[in-house]
Amino acid sequence: MDKRSLSLGQVSRVVFFSVSAFFIFGGWGVVANLQHDLHKRLLAGLTQGLLSLVSTAILTSAMEMVFGRLSPGVARFMATGLGPITTTLLFMAVAHLVTGTPEVVATMLPSIVVGYSFSFIYAAGLTRRYRHSVGTESGE
Repeated sequence: MDKRSLSLGQVSRVVFFSVSAFFIFGGWGVVANLQHDLHKRLLAGLTQGLLSLVSTAILTSAMEMVFGRLSPGVARFMATGLGPITTTLLFMAVAHLVTGTPEVVATMLPSIVVGYSFSFIYAAGLTRRYRHSVGTESGE
């Protein structure tokens, strides 16, 4: 788990999911701001799309780092599942406030729901992989 570089398959997955996040969540940013003028809708969508692209590209790496630095246990799982995504979402909220997104919560809601869901699922996967690698079945 402590690899220094990404394999071609990992890089391909990061690119695929990051670009997908740009279009999915950027599109949602436009929809969430339909009641506002075109400029504000497009700016909200572009802001959310770029934020989603970048955050998707770095979130998994941050989770791997947090997981790798902590001792096995509930605190490791919780820190991995909560820390990086919460930090990412706070940065997104600030960016939306700075760019003047009118409906910040509505714009970010899918990222919040998907982000936390993904983070806990990913943390569970890291925990399973770790348990398997040390040969335990019952847990940490």
